[in-house]
Amino acid sequence: MARIIQLAVVALVLYGAWQAGSAQLDHFKLEDAVRQIAEFRGDREDADVRAAVVAEGSRLSIRIDPAGVTVRKVVDHVYIDLVYTRPVQVLPWYQYNWTFAAHVESWQMPGSRIK
Repeated sequence: MARIIQLAVVALVLYGAWQAGSAQLDHFKLEDAVRQIAEFRGDREDADVRAAVVAEGSRLSIRIDPAGVTVRKVVDHVYIDLVYTRPVQVLPWYQYNWTFAAHVESWQMPGSRIK
């Protein structure tokens, strides 16, 4: 009986680690995509860049509130700050709201445009 309990505990720990790891991996993918959006901003307005970040989040199944995205351009340097909360099912019966944040700085490529 003790062996079954140990296996159940190990299974729960692995389940939570898998869910948290998947959420973190998606965040890294989003951060990389936001870096590319910053590099290839072109002459787009801040609102268009913000919409591109939100669209990239949707592509990765991450709900991002546009109010949580800050975009600034200083000469040829682009700053994008992003904060969002994502529910992570760490146990089959428990969901944790995990807040992610990203700060991306990038030099804008001359003549570049975002898709």
